[in-house]
Amino acid sequence: MSCPVCAYCNQAEFSAEMNIHFSGFKNLDRPSVLIFPKIVACLSCGHAEFTIPENESPNLKTGAAS
Repeated sequence: MSCPVCAYCNQAEFSAEMNIHFSGFKNLDRPSVLIFPKIVACLSCGHAEFTIPENESPNLKTGAAS
């Protein structure tokens, strides 16, 4: 699969740990949500994409920490 930005076929998949914070002053006391997506990164230009795992997306909707 080629990179959607630079069109090179130099991509790799990585496991990641991501801590998502909700923006705005009203969310300062709201806990962040920890997710573990797979990231596909282009090793030529640095463009990266990820998908939030299906079992972790409800946490973003409710704002619950996992």
